[in-house]
Amino acid sequence: MNTLNLGSDEIPATKKKSNTRNLKIALGLAAVILVPTIGTTLAGSITVGTGSVEFGQGQATTAACGNLTLTPAADFDNATGGTGVFELGTVTLSAIPSSCSGKTFTIRAWGATSDTPIDLSTRTGDALIITPTIASATSCTVVVPSTPATANETATCSAAASVGTAIITVVTVVAADDIYKFTVESA
Repeated sequence: MNTLNLGSDEIPATKKKSNTRNLKIALGLAAVILVPTIGTTLAGSITVGTGSVEFGQGQATTAACGNLTLTPAADFDNATGGTGVFELGTVTLSAIPSSCSGKTFTIRAWGATSDTPIDLSTRTGDALIITPTIASATSCTVVVPSTPATANETATCSAAASVGTAIITVVTVVAADDIYKFTVESA
């Protein structure tokens, strides 16, 4: 039977420090170093023009040529047999700044689920391509490339206060309800 010895001169045995404490300290330091590094990698950004895109942060829009506004309009085609349909008639690209004068704009239309653009032009296939030139605060011209020669669209341009507006009239058979969204690229 053990007795309680309160005045013993014996030194009590001490436990050895385990190696797990050193491992915990090393893992803690690694976490402190890696977490900010991984965070900046996943949230890295790139600047294009005046906008920025955050990688790993979802969908973003970058405006390389100002804050353009694209407005589509439908025309009604009263087909024979009473089965009329609304088709894409015009596409208006407005708020084109004079700093984008002479740049080529490519406009594409997309369906709701397809990753292939919808054909808009017999001339250029899936894109409407224009090059507006804003000559002054009130003067604007627009070029619709003529290759191939069977153009099915025309364009007019107007300017006010060094900002241009191009209206592209499309002769097409794209039903308006087939189009889900548009994209505009400038080069």
